[in-house]
Amino acid sequence: MTSAPIAYSTDGRTFHFSTDIKSGHEIGSYVRLETEAGSTFLGQVLDAEIKGIGTGSMSVSGIGEIRAITDGEAILDGKPTPFGSATLSDVDPKVVHAYFARLRGSKAGLDIGRMKRVGDNETATLQAAGFGRHTLVCGQSGSGKTYSLGVVLERLLMETDLRIAVLDPNSDYVNLNEFGGADQMGLDAAEQEKLSERYAEASRRVSIHGTRENQQPLQTRFGRLPIEQKALVLDLDPLRDAREYNVLGRIVREMPNTEYSLSDVRQKAASMFDDGAQNLAIRIDNLNVEDMSIWAPNDAPAMLDLIPEDWRGIVLDLGSLPSANERSLMAASAVHFFWQTRHRRRPTLLVIDEAHNVCPQTPTDRFQAMAIEDLAAIAGEGRKFGLYLLLVTQRPQKLHVNVLSQCENILLMRMNSKADIDHLASVFSHVPEPMIRQASSFGLGEGLAAGRISADPMLFKTGTRFSVEGGSDIPAAWAEQRKK
Repeated sequence: MTSAPIAYSTDGRTFHFSTDIKSGHEIGSYVRLETEAGSTFLGQVLDAEIKGIGTGSMSVSGIGEIRAITDGEAILDGKPTPFGSATLSDVDPKVVHAYFARLRGSKAGLDIGRMKRVGDNETATLQAAGFGRHTLVCGQSGSGKTYSLGVVLERLLMETDLRIAVLDPNSDYVNLNEFGGADQMGLDAAEQEKLSERYAEASRRVSIHGTRENQQPLQTRFGRLPIEQKALVLDLDPLRDAREYNVLGRIVREMPNTEYSLSDVRQKAASMFDDGAQNLAIRIDNLNVEDMSIWAPNDAPAMLDLIPEDWRGIVLDLGSLPSANERSLMAASAVHFFWQTRHRRRPTLLVIDEAHNVCPQTPTDRFQAMAIEDLAAIAGEGRKFGLYLLLVTQRPQKLHVNVLSQCENILLMRMNSKADIDHLASVFSHVPEPMIRQASSFGLGEGLAAGRISADPMLFKTGTRFSVEGGSDIPAAWAEQRKK
């Protein structure tokens, strides 16, 4: 015997329901609620549990939120009211589509794939304007996190005017300005050509900076760094190393311009006769920072000299740098640059992959300490200057709390760690906890979008990337069974 699906609402905002175990109304799915008075509502299931296990009459009870009034086809104006009894049934996916479109209004939408638990083929669309709040992208290795973020960045390039700067420690986005092949898209020739032309225009002002062939330089001038960063490179503290710090300041003030190198500073210090200057020259030698690949030669342009004023995207291929010290320094310098130039008020999305290595809860080097200070400032105040963070990690508990706590949006992929899921449920308390806990059952490319980037918490399956994927896993051909 099965029970009829019924629901009630005491406040017109939430509803409670009980239905047959075979109804298929899963967490995250949308339902049609039809009251005895003839009103029809669109609702979303946010939690559900099985009742009566072992009794022979199992049922599903749960809770959801009423999203809108509908006539079964379109979204209507008005405010939902409480009801004592309503039938619960599957909703037409077109109603869900109309609901999302109505909330988005004239703002751009980012089609990133397909919605889960809403029909078979409904487009998953993020609200582009939502990236005006800080975002966390989280998922364990192998969850499809990198691929999915690539889809999001491509759509932002194509559908908005938002600038995007990517700190890329694993060289995953170094092909962001290169359109993929036809076999990757599954499109016919005409569609392929049209999409190729559109993507070429959107990515025309995206530059890739690194040390690899065909990349633009990822180099700066020591002389252009603010005095605080110069001291950081040389591990100088103004109190602990007062004499050397003072010598550095004097040398900097005597330089005719900012186009000097660390070698110039060393030579100047070595030519002076006081102990502080000699110690500074020895320090530069001992730290082995003079020959770092991140310093632009005197006869070559620095990275900022090559970036046009109207740039749309910058990818810093930190993975191409030879040492962890250089990667950490360049990441901190980039973050500092965007914070120092915030008064230009140019809307920019700062994407930091492996963010737990740039702004960890406990810094392991002096460059991380500087990055944490600047990122905490951006997290707290950056939005008013048009600086928006997108932090990517598989270790959310390692992220600095002052940065993570400011994220309103989450793109959550598969996570097996219960401790990490508990942590995310605590930080993102505005997202229904049962939906966050779905993360342990996500398949490849499946995820949850919540916050300002989605009208409601949305389960999705990532669609196809347009650009050439970088940093993909090595094929597991080595594990194939041998022929006997």
